[in-house]
Amino acid sequence: MLCWSAALYYDCTPSSSSTPMNFTIHQANHIGSRRYNQDRVAYAYSSEALLLVLADGMGGHLHGEIAASLAVETLIEAFAAIAQPHIADPLAFISSAMHRANQRIMKVAHDQALGGFPGSTCVAALFQDGIAYWGHAGDSRLYLLRNGAVIARTNDHSMVQ
Repeated sequence: MLCWSAALYYDCTPSSSSTPMNFTIHQANHIGSRRYNQDRVAYAYSSEALLLVLADGMGGHLHGEIAASLAVETLIEAFAAIAQPHIADPLAFISSAMHRANQRIMKVAHDQALGGFPGSTCVAALFQDGIAYWGHAGDSRLYLLRNGAVIARTNDHSMVQ
């Protein structure tokens, strides 16, 4: 299990390019002692690609739950718009979608006069053609579980790491 309050676990059964991807998704979320749940998780898929997204609103910022929701929604909407059923450039897709999510968060904060800018961490992983592509912002982490080993694939964007 991931050492995080929200987690997505992906288990893929390899398939040939002529058959749809097979996968199982497990979601877990635990609010702990926090007053508000600012964690958001989602996934979207086509016959050839799977997108997993996790965002955690930053508790030190007002309206972290709004930022986390906008981050997840933006990535899922972007996937739905271009996964027909394949993403031509997975890394460019993740980078562009995360950039758009950031712009959307800042616009909502400005337009709704939220009294500061809400913040969220985010990690997104795109699986297609047997390859995993990912991007992240903040200290939300991505781990690879392979042959009983847990391997960290991201480094925190924080003072700690």
